[in-house]
Amino acid sequence: MKLVSLLAFVSLISSALAVYVTSADGTQIWAESTGDPTQPAVVFIPGFSCSSLAFEKQWGDPIMNSNLFMVRYDVRGQGISGQPMNQSFYGSQQFAQDFKAVIDYFGVGNKKPILAGWSMGGITAADVATYYGVNLIGGVVLMGSFPYRSMHPLVATPWILSFIPQLLNYSLPAFGPTAKTFAESCVAYGGQLDQGTKYTWMGALAGQHPDVRVWSIPHTQNESALMAANRTIPYLVLHGTMDKHVDGQNLRNFMNNNFGNFVFRLWNNTGHASFFDNPGGANFEIIAFARRLRDGWTILSSSPDSAIFPPP
Repeated sequence: MKLVSLLAFVSLISSALAVYVTSADGTQIWAESTGDPTQPAVVFIPGFSCSSLAFEKQWGDPIMNSNLFMVRYDVRGQGISGQPMNQSFYGSQQFAQDFKAVIDYFGVGNKKPILAGWSMGGITAADVATYYGVNLIGGVVLMGSFPYRSMHPLVATPWILSFIPQLLNYSLPAFGPTAKTFAESCVAYGGQLDQGTKYTWMGALAGQHPDVRVWSIPHTQNESALMAANRTIPYLVLHGTMDKHVDGQNLRNFMNNNFGNFVFRLWNNTGHASFFDNPGGANFEIIAFARRLRDGWTILSSSPDSAIFPPP
């Protein structure tokens, strides 16, 4: 049985597909899929100035591969996706079009995939809702993230607000220390971050033109379409008490006051990259969330800050 299971997993991994997908304006978006195409689809989107390689602990997990069809892509201007050198290419509509192009390419555009975003990747849901309707997606997973751009000041930590100007600094001598600090700030214990991961994450920042960082960070949105469904759209929030970027308690309060159909997990010893610091917990919760949505569990809870769906 173990050999059969191993062979099945190897078969799934061997079917992984990495491609460039052409978005509506011609920008090339690097994307990759893995897992079982018959299972619920989850699309992973990295955070600001980061690469989708951050999701290696999901990509390489055999349980995730057997229970989900996973897609990840590099946001325009990041990783190895195209970096158009004009600010007009970094608007809400373009980010929505990239998501749509990717899910259509992998054949899940009509299957209501789950949008799983890390940090600023999570606000893509508001872009999608505005230009394609909230029903294009089946649910949203926020990992060290928040629902939409304009509410960021309500949950941003003083540390990240003071650090953002360094990320946008054009000074070459300052870049190395800035990149190192940024990578280490994404986990609970930055000094213990393994060298391979640290320099992969620093490399993602280094590969981005500084103009693109400046153009990308405003990401002006209209959240009206998303908030019109705020009592019903399913959310899974995976957060850490040691997140240096987004205050978990403030985010919990915001979700309680503004959303009505969500599960909130706040983990100790976990930083901004909750899926990296606690992959076991994150992977379990994502699979359970996907199964519940597949099985039609969308009943609202009178206590939104709890598991609103039956246990998996």
